[in-house]
Amino acid sequence: MRALLRTWRRVLVLFSGGIDSTLLLKIVADLFGENSAALTFEGPHRPTGETLEARKITRLLGVRHLTEDFDPFGLPDFRENTPERCYACKCEMYRRGWEIASKFEAEVLLDGTNLDDLNDTRPGLKAAQEMGVRSPFLKIGWRKADIRELSRVWQLPGWDRPPQSCLATRFPAYTHLQSQDLQKVDQVETFLGDKGFGPVRCRVHGDLVRLELPLKQRFRLLEPETLTALNLMIREQGWRYATLDLRGYQTGSMNLKE
Repeated sequence: MRALLRTWRRVLVLFSGGIDSTLLLKIVADLFGENSAALTFEGPHRPTGETLEARKITRLLGVRHLTEDFDPFGLPDFRENTPERCYACKCEMYRRGWEIASKFEAEVLLDGTNLDDLNDTRPGLKAAQEMGVRSPFLKIGWRKADIRELSRVWQLPGWDRPPQSCLATRFPAYTHLQSQDLQKVDQVETFLGDKGFGPVRCRVHGDLVRLELPLKQRFRLLEPETLTALNLMIREQGWRYATLDLRGYQTGSMNLKE
């Protein structure tokens, strides 16, 4: 990894605050020091707390943290949640990322993509390749388990945190999205996360929400106090029905191929 990174002299890491980009940022910061920085795009597509977590981590690592406001609703593919949503969104992020990298005089944009990401439907990977974003973990053949294990050994913050993803992934393709739709989903997932559930996904199907969480947690969800509060919150958000997915938590369950 270090041999690969030494190809460059000044780097900018696309930093979400998740486990992959955190480990990458740690390695980069140790190697480049002041010649490295993190870039986080802030917007309504990100779950609550993710940006605050990213800021906390960069302070802990002593890394310069650049933040950029990003409104994905300016992109038609995002608003209409087309199959090209992720691709269009990432293309715009990377375009702006390169502008910021130029001002920082960075030679490269890095992200935390790993080998396991190739097993899921991720149009953003195509955008990264087209826009010249480099993925060191992918290059050296590391998987999520490798990243999580080294993060555990180094005791990096969030090494055992459930994965997160864009809130638009909670809706079926071709659903017209508005900012408040994402906020409602975020509130339900934050409520459950604060009670120790996770990873959690609140998938929306019209006036019904389908909750995904690890199977071992499903009985705890049915405890009267939790269930009553959850039901009240879901009704207040305007949904009529809620169901618990018997398959448990699944990555990418809204993908068209599924």
